[in-house]
Amino acid sequence: MLLGTVSHHWKLAVITILRTLQRWLHQAPIACVIISLLVFAAVAGLRSAGLMQTPEMLAYDYLVRYRSEPVSVDDRMVLVGMTEKDLQKLGYPLSDRKLAELLRLIDAQKPAVIAMDLYRDLPEPRIDSTVPGSDVGYKEFNAALRDLKSVIAIERVPLVSGPPGLFEEGDRIAANNLPKDAAIDGVYRRGLLIYEKSETELIESFSLAASRIFLEAQGVSCGMGEDGVYRVGSTPLPRLTPDAGGYVGLPVVNYEYLADLKAPRKLRKNAVDARPEDDQSGTDTPHDYTFGEVLDGTVPDGTFTGKIVFVATVMQSIKDSNPTPIHDNLRGVQQHMMMTHQLLEMGLGRLRPMSWWPDWAELACIAGASFFGGWLGLRLHTPLRFAPALALATMAIAACGWSLFLHARLWLPVVAPFVACAVSAALVLSVVAYFESAERSMIKSMFSKHTSAAVVDELLKERAQFLDGGRMKARRVVATILFTDLKGFSTTSEKMDPETLMDWMNEYFDGIASHVERNGGIIDKFIGDAIMGVFGVPVVRTTEAQMDEDAVNAVECALAMRATLVKLNEGWREAGRPTTAMRVGIHTGPVVSGHLGTSGKVDYTVLGDAVNTAARLEGAGKDFGEDAGGAECTILISDATCSRLKGRYVTRLLGPLSLKGKADQVIVHSVISAKEHSAL
Repeated sequence: MLLGTVSHHWKLAVITILRTLQRWLHQAPIACVIISLLVFAAVAGLRSAGLMQTPEMLAYDYLVRYRSEPVSVDDRMVLVGMTEKDLQKLGYPLSDRKLAELLRLIDAQKPAVIAMDLYRDLPEPRIDSTVPGSDVGYKEFNAALRDLKSVIAIERVPLVSGPPGLFEEGDRIAANNLPKDAAIDGVYRRGLLIYEKSETELIESFSLAASRIFLEAQGVSCGMGEDGVYRVGSTPLPRLTPDAGGYVGLPVVNYEYLADLKAPRKLRKNAVDARPEDDQSGTDTPHDYTFGEVLDGTVPDGTFTGKIVFVATVMQSIKDSNPTPIHDNLRGVQQHMMMTHQLLEMGLGRLRPMSWWPDWAELACIAGASFFGGWLGLRLHTPLRFAPALALATMAIAACGWSLFLHARLWLPVVAPFVACAVSAALVLSVVAYFESAERSMIKSMFSKHTSAAVVDELLKERAQFLDGGRMKARRVVATILFTDLKGFSTTSEKMDPETLMDWMNEYFDGIASHVERNGGIIDKFIGDAIMGVFGVPVVRTTEAQMDEDAVNAVECALAMRATLVKLNEGWREAGRPTTAMRVGIHTGPVVSGHLGTSGKVDYTVLGDAVNTAARLEGAGKDFGEDAGGAECTILISDATCSRLKGRYVTRLLGPLSLKGKADQVIVHSVISAKEHSAL
């Protein structure tokens, strides 16, 4: 018994919760919050699964490309390249002896650094042990490396080691590895700072070694801090994290950073058949001087003095190019030069490093964009308002990412917030449109007999205030009631056959009834040949000025009816049909508005003594018709209505009248016409 009772209570609790949830879901603001949360969760899930990496990378590449400077130069660096012409003249690879001679000639001008971007782990040409003296050039080359303290060489960890001549001077061998986004699209976006062979064996990158030596010669120190953050001068360079910016689960095994690839991009020489600026499609990659020019002694004195001189191959027949955000065929040595430029500028305090927000902050941006999109969908219902607002919102997201990237050097992913905002806005708008469509259908079904589309729109705006379970909430309001009836309708109808009578009545109602809606009222009901109109419902009228307006609208409606009836009578008279006259009664007073009927059939109406008074005023019109227009349409109004007209109309006081069914007399006025140039 106890278990049964507990089970029953649980069932009731579950049913209550489900019903409450159902009510909540049918409220647009709550549905907006739920949809925004779901969109945020979906977008965050897609992002965490890496499905948004590619579009985020495309957006990032565009920003890098936009910020890069095609005509930029850096006078601190010079690129000496081996060209196709050098290859034909000197052979490839360049012999150890010739390379040693090249390095000595460059060093003679006292450069700050000679950055040799050539693999020289083996002798060139190969040593033949059977040929005496075949290792002379190799010995000369290694001797040159030991003598020329400005030279740094490269190794590709762990594939190609550095020159043996520098093994004892490990700080002059740097890693020229370039990180590649192999799992995404194979583009080179990152720079290597330190290659970590182990916890104790760290190798500087090629660009860092060149930058450090140059900066230290100017008294700018570089090194790893106790916090594990490397500082170039006083600028800390944040270590790239697996989820930095638009990356998701990036395998970062070394000390890496985001390369800006901004400068330098313009060098002294382009190949003859190359396109303008930095295009890589010619015979040779852009460079400053050639191996042949250095060996021939045609490079002006002082050209290399105090500078970082990069020595590399630049001929396109030797593959050393990579796809990057700024170019899909960028020479490796140019990447090293751009990263060296970036490190130099940071070391001198002229440039901040590229940075990014923590993962939680990026998720907060996505959540904010999702909820903002939901708010747009909730607040802006029409396409003419919604579409521009959504366009502005998404443009603002893009502009925010753009501005932060260009001015704060902060990489804020924009695709995920963009998608979250747009999808959330579209879904919420769809749900709101569905709710409004359902409510509009319900309101139209309620008021299709009563009011215009404009009033339905007003009702929709205030639907939360008056809808209660599909019915109108009963409310006490002050309204102006209008009744019309035909004079002598019974006599007239007896003279016409049924079909002619119906046509005649429909023509009458088509001409007369439309004035109710045109003047802001609703037709409560048709009662035979009578019409009951109400001004002041269903839209709430709360101020005295609004109530005055309702009274004016009712009188305007009656005068318009009178004018229409005159025209109808003229037409009927010409067609040989019977003419008619009409009575109108108008009264302003408190009524109760709401739905009346059974659960199967309800009707919107107003109830109260004001309705009876208006009906009795219409009936009293039988005894008054001598005023202008009164022969065809008598308009009687109560003093309560007349007092709200502010002298706008020409009226005649009829005095207190005893109306049928009313214990107290009612002061009655007859409306003759509108005053010219009157104002409310």
